[in-house]
Amino acid sequence: MVNLIRPTMEIDALLNVTPQEIAEQLLTRRKVLREQLPNIIKTLDGESESLSPKVIKLKEKNDKNKIEISRHKERRDGLQTEARVLLDEIKLIQEELSNSGNMINLDPKWKKERMWEELQDIEFKIQTMALDQKSEKKMIEARKRILQQNEEWLKERKVSNPKMAIYIEKRKKMNALYKDADKSHLEMIKRVQKGEPIHAKYIVTKDEFIDINRQKDRAKELFKNSDRDVLFWENKISGGLEDLLQPANDVKNGSPSTFVSKKKSINKIKLSKPIIKGDEEE
Repeated sequence: MVNLIRPTMEIDALLNVTPQEIAEQLLTRRKVLREQLPNIIKTLDGESESLSPKVIKLKEKNDKNKIEISRHKERRDGLQTEARVLLDEIKLIQEELSNSGNMINLDPKWKKERMWEELQDIEFKIQTMALDQKSEKKMIEARKRILQQNEEWLKERKVSNPKMAIYIEKRKKMNALYKDADKSHLEMIKRVQKGEPIHAKYIVTKDEFIDINRQKDRAKELFKNSDRDVLFWENKISGGLEDLLQPANDVKNGSPSTFVSKKKSINKIKLSKPIIKGDEEE
């Protein structure tokens, strides 16, 4: 990056320099700058062109990741909202069932255990015994029949206690919604962690790009006015510096400085403002 910071002088050395010498140094500075500025602008242009595609590419990646984060967040929030609605409904149904004495399990533990024992027994025989096709078919039909009986039994229980069936279905749906919401949340966190270095690099590169373009614009403005500035100091040196030194000579002769004059003018304006009634105590 090109450095446009001007060189500085020590205070004591500066005080010993005559106005004529200062003017000549300023003129030299303006001439040197006029010669250097085209190369400075060219260098800055090259740096800007080099960074531009990098900034665009990083911005695209950063924006894409932000969209994915937003998508997962919206899905998570939507699922959680839907699940919370079901949770409130479930609480009401549970309270109603408890008060009516109908809070029973649709599928008691003993029923599940007996069903699984029968199914495991059939599966064991199919896998370990040398059965002919007829016997194997009977075993498969028996397994199918047990499952069918269980479904019919559950259906009967649901018909006899529909509120309980609604309660169970809502709980299943709520659990599924929360699980899906957790998955979306984990995906969102992954995207955030993945996007952090991309976002940081984008910000640094973008700031560097903006700074280079500011320097370039400043350099172009200086070059645009360089001929005018050189001519100004050439005329001042050849025509004399009296007009520039006039304020300093006035102070030497006892006149107030422009700073003091301005301060007095500001104080005079403040004192001349009318006092608004109500601002003072009666």
